[in-house]
Amino acid sequence: MSYSGHWHWDYRDGRVAAVAAAIVYSMWTLEVLMPGGAAGQGALADPDAVFGRFLDSAHRTGSILVVLAAVLGLTLGARRTGRLLTVSWWSMAVFGAASFVASLLPGRCVVSTDVACASEALGEGVGGATAAQPVIATVTIVAALLGAVTLALDRRGAADPAWVWVAALAALQALAAVAVLVLAVLVSGGDGDPGVALGFLERAHLVTVALWLLAAGVLPGPWKRSRAARPPVAVGR
Repeated sequence: MSYSGHWHWDYRDGRVAAVAAAIVYSMWTLEVLMPGGAAGQGALADPDAVFGRFLDSAHRTGSILVVLAAVLGLTLGARRTGRLLTVSWWSMAVFGAASFVASLLPGRCVVSTDVACASEALGEGVGGATAAQPVIATVTIVAALLGAVTLALDRRGAADPAWVWVAALAALQALAAVAVLVLAVLVSGGDGDPGVALGFLERAHLVTVALWLLAAGVLPGPWKRSRAARPPVAVGR
């Protein structure tokens, strides 16, 4: 990128933002480094813990990166953007925006997309829990799944060999999403505890979300611009 005295956004910035967001949504794995984290999983159940506050801030930053990647994908990505890819970018934008809103709502759920924690906290009347939290968390799950599925379909239509891997990822995310939503229904009545730690299903879903964001940033197809679509170069008289 040449320097002309002003900052210019480039489609490569979008790719970097998507990859960075994938890393952020994988930061829950750092819990194993916390004292007792691997066994008790207490850090991800307590928003007042240092790691809980860190992860909450990280997810807020990650949601902003997701929105940035989606906006740059829509504006500076592939010039000839098909309908499926457009839906994928918009789904990514909705996922990021909903995640950001969820991270701002009060409550004791550390991960903004943890609909199971939000449902249980609401059912038990935990202070700060609102009906909007499980709804918004559900929106994030559905938006992420739609983004992954449409990305896979777009890559298949473009005869991209990577579509098989994206499709497999979308299938795994679908399984994880359904499992998490079922868990949210099961715990919506509460079990006497003031919330739930991030369990296996929620962790598995976060893995698929991170892989989806990684694929969106790494794959060149959604960002590749055809020569015919490039703006004409100004020529001096």
